[in-house]
Amino acid sequence: MELSNNDIVEVRTIIHNYFVEKLGEGEPVIFLPAAGFSGKEGLNIAEELSDRFETHLIDLPGLGKSEGIEQRITPLVLANWVNEYMEEQHIERATLIGHSLGGAILLAFALYYPNKVDKLILLDQGHKPYPRIPTSEFGPFAYMFPLINGCVRLLGKPFLKRLAPLFMQENETVEDNIEASVKQFCERTAIEENEYVKIAFKNPIDFSVEGLNLMFGYYNLKLPKLLLNVNVPTYLVYGTFENMDDKEYRRTNKYIQKLKKHNLPVTYFPVKSGHYVHWSNHFELSDLTHILTANSSENNDYAEYISN
Repeated sequence: MELSNNDIVEVRTIIHNYFVEKLGEGEPVIFLPAAGFSGKEGLNIAEELSDRFETHLIDLPGLGKSEGIEQRITPLVLANWVNEYMEEQHIERATLIGHSLGGAILLAFALYYPNKVDKLILLDQGHKPYPRIPTSEFGPFAYMFPLINGCVRLLGKPFLKRLAPLFMQENETVEDNIEASVKQFCERTAIEENEYVKIAFKNPIDFSVEGLNLMFGYYNLKLPKLLLNVNVPTYLVYGTFENMDDKEYRRTNKYIQKLKKHNLPVTYFPVKSGHYVHWSNHFELSDLTHILTANSSENNDYAEYISN
């Protein structure tokens, strides 16, 4: 399903320009995507919720059509970016759904603005640290990340400007051959090709220096530490990597068990998949509807039921 022009709006605020696509009617839901995609990554979620919720599919700052953030990225800066949008839209409270980097931004918002959060749904985010050498996303180039990160922190925007063309070239390669890119992506992430993945790839992000600033800010976030301080009803839908990647399966299980030792307001929904849980055949989108409409006790029972 494609969104019509009437569903697409650009929102001008005092500080940032946001690009958002809205779908559905009802209580507000804010969706933020992973770093490689526009807000359209959440289209299947928005369609599932459209009868009862209005989902705001927002491009990330500098990684899409939303204006980037020039200052150094911190959890508070990320939280304020979301809050500015909610203030502009006159949204007092919302349910938040975020995947990967988008989930990290919404986790930061939940920490600083808990009174504005109904529920926080993290799609494979927050339970384990971002890898220091992210080879699954960047291949051999990832071995340079610790050094590059140090240069970014030391030299700032001038270094980011010199670095940006490397990432832009990779993005242009994907745009040149969409079908091959979708096939390769689905094989690598162990998900079946579907129209939603194709739509996401056909709407590539506009990369920028500010987007690179966001990515390296994300690289430096202490994700499990942020989650340990959450104080809102949180639902962690995470990929177990079972029968996919033994190393990542063990790593995931280790961090989940560490989190469960704390008395957190977190309900755990394991999915037999990799990182893209919302595109996995092992996750029913109707489960999201249940999470949004049920109370915490009912969701705890439901999570235990579907994980068995």
